[in-house]
Order: sequence, then structure tokens, then C-alpha cells
Amino acid sequence: MLFGYNWKQLGFDFNGVQYVNDTAKQWNPDGIYFEEELDDKDQFFIQYNNVPVGFEVHKKRMFITVPRRRFGIPSTLNYVDITAESTRSPLLKPYPDVDSVISFVSVYRPRVDVCGRLWLVDTGLLEVPNSRVQIKQPEVIVFDLATDKEIVRYQFKQSDLFNGTTSGFISITVDVTRTNCDNAYAYINDLATGGLVVFSLKERDSWRFSHPSFNYDPASIFNLGEYTINWRDGIFSIALSDPDSRGIRTAYYHPFISAQEFSITTDILKNKNGDFENNFKLLGVRGLLSQSASHVYHGPTRTLLFANIAQNGILCWNVDKSLTQTALAAHNQQWLAYITDIKVSGDYVYVLVNQMHNFIYSRLDPSVYNFFVLGAKVTDLIKGTVCDNNKKPSHAQKPVADNANGFSFYNNHGNKAPIA
Repeated sequence: MLFGYNWKQLGFDFNGVQYVNDTAKQWNPDGIYFEEELDDKDQFFIQYNNVPVGFEVHKKRMFITVPRRRFGIPSTLNYVDITAESTRSPLLKPYPDVDSVISFVSVYRPRVDVCGRLWLVDTGLLEVPNSRVQIKQPEVIVFDLATDKEIVRYQFKQSDLFNGTTSGFISITVDVTRTNCDNAYAYINDLATGGLVVFSLKERDSWRFSHPSFNYDPASIFNLGEYTINWRDGIFSIALSDPDSRGIRTAYYHPFISAQEFSITTDILKNKNGDFENNFKLLGVRGLLSQSASHVYHGPTRTLLFANIAQNGILCWNVDKSLTQTALAAHNQQWLAYITDIKVSGDYVYVLVNQMHNFIYSRLDPSVYNFFVLGAKVTDLIKGTVCDNNKKPSHAQKPVADNANGFSFYNNHGNKAPIA
């Protein structure tokens, strides 16, 4: 099922109690509410401060996370029912229920595995500027989506951290097959201190790799609109290929502030003493303005799809070709302004857009739509580009995003993949 959403501002539904305006009201199971003048740090809901950063889709639900990077965020892990919601701007509901909001501090980009489990990292960090507080140790948390019961809560070891820093744990990638659900591995990037943490579900153990290829490139700053993006974000995303005949995948990765792409095989990552230094590969340079956040792999077309922040679009690369052969498969200055997360599900790719650069450096306009979930069929998106194995491009590629309805992309030939 295809879907599409847009929000001017986020709102929440706590068991029928709606939060759509700033309020000091506190929700509790007894239905008792308190209203009083409070400082921002004590206020339950400050609508403007709620910005979606991660999302995931499983059957009838879409999960949306709101990391606690400001005050007034009532719930960091949430969902909407994509089969029942009639509005294009649904209210977020706490997952798994309203009582769970105290169980998480700050969650970024969750992932669902092929065994029907939701994986996430809780950084444990209240990441408000000038008021940063490490409330608890970061944890890997896993839910069984068939029962909505928490089945794993694993606390990171001190050796997984660098000087106690947890703010870089913003993504998780799960490596597992349907035939061996107990033998799952999770790869968690640490963009803040240049590390990659591996968690073994079977062993209930974790270990950390550090390597120069995880670090940001200080020469790779770029402009986004009128703003200079000179952040120090290192390794941002790990995208996995399909397994080969030996069950080994290729893990593709890159720092956000960089134009380079790297890879390592997962047999190295699964070995806590793996020789990373002599087995990683520099695949090359993607090109000018190719700085990208998350990326995902689409197996049927052997294509990596990048959330290309530097160009407000989606960059594609067929992994069987040289990295010099990339294409801007979709691009729009409004509807794709800062793709914060990207997800492949079957033959479709979905993106979450949040205009983070405007939130940080300027101010979002609450009277217009600021946050979007959009989708397109992968083959339509890459058709006619160098990423398409079926046809060589015969014309100048000028991809645009369709914003007539706000819920689809146009490919280079004008074919639309509507979301209904």
C-alpha cells in the first residue's frame, strides 16, 4: 500500500487526548491534568520544537521518531495507522502505548527486520543546546511487532563509547535472514566520534570498530540555500547488499560530510577481532554536491539510493558500475528539502523530509507544510538514468519532484508514481 503525508506542525494523540497547541498539561493514566505556567524545560508540549527525524514502515503502521533535541517533546517513538488515518496530517501516537513514553529518552532512525521486529537505539541523551543531559546509558531495544512486546533491551558497554559520547548513535542497520532470526546483527554508526558498533543478538554482546574512513572530510563543506553546512558528521549510514552464496553481504558506508563511499564485508564486522584496516575498500568519489545522509540498497536493480542533502534530492548509483556514474534521480527545492531518512520497501522507496537546515539556522513557517513522507517506485525513479540497466540515457536528465499533490515523484520521462 502506498501512502503520503504532510504536516505543517506535528501533533500527538494520547489515548484520545490531543496535543495540537503548546500546553503545560501533563498526561497520566488517571486522567488528571495540571495546567500552570512553566519554563520551557518543564513544559510537556511545545509544538514548534517537535521535528520528525526517522521513520519506518511495517504492514499497517508507520513509525515516526522525534528525538529530544529541544524541550517540549512528549514522545520520541511514535506511530500512525496508515490504513485507518483519513487525514494527510495524522496525529502521532506513542509506541507501544502512552505508558511507554518514560521508557525512551531519544530515538532517531528505527528499522524493522525481515523477522517482524522493530530495532532502535535510545541514545539516552537529552540533546538540548546548552542543556545536554545524559539521562541513561544508550541501549539497543527490540520489539516483537506481532505482540508489541519489548523483547530485548541491551545497554551499550563503556568500550562501545568514545569519551562517553552517545550523540552520534543516530542510525541502526539490521543484518539477518528469515531462516535464522536468532542470529541477527545490528550495525550502529557513531557519527560524532567516528565509530561503528556491532551488536550480536545471539551473543548479547557488542564491539566497536574505529577507522579513519568513518571521519568527516573538513574540505567537504557545502552550501544549502543561504546556509553553509560545515558540520562534523562522520559515518552516517550503513546500507547492506543482498547476501552472496556464502551468506556474506557488502556493507556500504560513508560520512555525511564527505563525497567518498566505502565498503566492508559483513564477515569482518561480525568478527569482534575482524581486520577492518586491511579489508575496507574506498569505492571512489560520488562527485560534486554528493554529500548525503542515509542511503539504502534496492536488490532487484542493484542500486544504492542516497538522501542527497546537498542537492535536495535522491542520488542513485548502480553498484555494478563505476562510482563516477551516479545520477540525480529526483530533485526539488521545497518537497525534498533535507531528506532526513530514506527507506526501501519492496519495489518502492520512501523518504521523510524535515527541512532541518531551516529549523537550525532560521525558522520554519508553521502556516505552510514543513514535513513530508513521499514515495516512488524505484524503477520509475531511475528510469532513463545511468542507474537503469535496461536503457542508456539518451537525453539530459532533469529530474523533478511532483508537488501537485505532494505525494509522488516524477521520473525523467514524466511518468508519475502516485500515492493513494
